[in-house]
Amino acid sequence: MRPPSAIRAIGCIAHAALERSDGAWQPLPGFGDSPYVQAGGDIIWIGTSDALMHPRSVVLDGAARAVAGERLRAGALVPWRPPVLSFDARAVAALRAGCAALHRDLMRIGAPQGFAAMLAGRPPGFPLDRAAFRVRELAQSFDDNDVEAVYDAGLPLLGLGPGLTPSGDDLVGAALFVRRSIAGSPADAKRWSDVAGRLIDAAQLRSHAIGAALFRDLAVGQSFAPLHRLAVILAAAAGQAQAIDAARALAAIGHSSGWDMLAGFIIGVTGAMTSAAERRIR
Repeated sequence: MRPPSAIRAIGCIAHAALERSDGAWQPLPGFGDSPYVQAGGDIIWIGTSDALMHPRSVVLDGAARAVAGERLRAGALVPWRPPVLSFDARAVAALRAGCAALHRDLMRIGAPQGFAAMLAGRPPGFPLDRAAFRVRELAQSFDDNDVEAVYDAGLPLLGLGPGLTPSGDDLVGAALFVRRSIAGSPADAKRWSDVAGRLIDAAQLRSHAIGAALFRDLAVGQSFAPLHRLAVILAAAAGQAQAIDAARALAAIGHSSGWDMLAGFIIGVTGAMTSAAERRIR
């Protein structure tokens, strides 16, 4: 008889979902072969990679694979919670300088995928190339600190791109992920929180179930551990070597998801997307 799968690490959303369901989970309708499943009324991810630690992650021991029908028990494991990011003026200045440096040293991270190709001055591949002008509008809107323009530019990007996490969701979500944390005042933070909420609502209709769930996580500041780590390293001005390593770990997520998140992160901090835009960093 096959022993039950052992959980090595678990995110806070996944932990709460399995608590509600008493460990039961089911395939997600329409995504039967996906590592994303449903439990306790929520979407969670089941796999073996620590690199994909996320509030929705259930990381199993070794090469174990969860089998439909078995119950997953977290036992006494303390769930992983992403750190709440909030940066003072000095940290924001370090973030901006760090993002500009990553932009300049982009090829040290790897070969840009998805919308991140635009950071290297190249058009993204089809079908993303048809939305490149939307990305430029989004970057300009962040550069102008214009939340309404961000909404208008970000809305058509939601749900855009193939895969379990559409490139547009990753790009816009990561930009919102960081922007609220660098707001200069509570009123400014509320403006960014409000526009994030409106885009979260829109994603329910414009993206699929997995994309909408992960977009929400990004937009409220709870996402993949490598993204949080990159933000902390840049804000601490820990050095370019550490920043490059953190960016590589982020870029390694999915086919282009990590790269799209990196591009969105840089947009959210600097308003820069192309080399010309980079010169306009505030």
